[in-house]
Amino acid sequence: MRGLFTGWPEQAMDVLWQLQGEPTHATRERYRADRERLVRQPMIALLNEVADTDPRYEDFSVWHYRTDSWWWQHQGAVIRLGRKIEIGLRFALDGLRIQGAWWYPDPGQVDMFRKAVAAEGSGRELSAIVEDVRKKGYDISGRDETPPRAAIRRTTPVPSCCATVR
Repeated sequence: MRGLFTGWPEQAMDVLWQLQGEPTHATRERYRADRERLVRQPMIALLNEVADTDPRYEDFSVWHYRTDSWWWQHQGAVIRLGRKIEIGLRFALDGLRIQGAWWYPDPGQVDMFRKAVAAEGSGRELSAIVEDVRKKGYDISGRDETPPRAAIRRTTPVPSCCATVR
């Protein structure tokens, strides 16, 4: 039976606080079990719960920490939605970061995406979702890595395809 996601306990922040800077190998080993239990396992519980809610999110990985300090200070995970399309998650002292990414799209996919964003119905729906998230106090930032070759005439603002929500 999977554990339910109840959030990250306050002690998770304490563990990450102890791992700031360049912690020694001994310090990392001292906090290894707590980091696994308080930081990594809640990420696994979160993604299991998301996958149980919607099977489209079943293909995920929660990363282990490596030898570099950065990996001990940040808990990363990825949900693969399709070919070259991912949602990245990262938990650290500054909170939970969620980022969408679309890596090296196939020819024609970018144009299809831009047309969907520019379309009256789907474009307005996407803009409304982004605005609703922004009104709830989330920081939304990002940029389209490849600017459009031709300007698309539209009436709705185009949100970025690769936004970071914090």
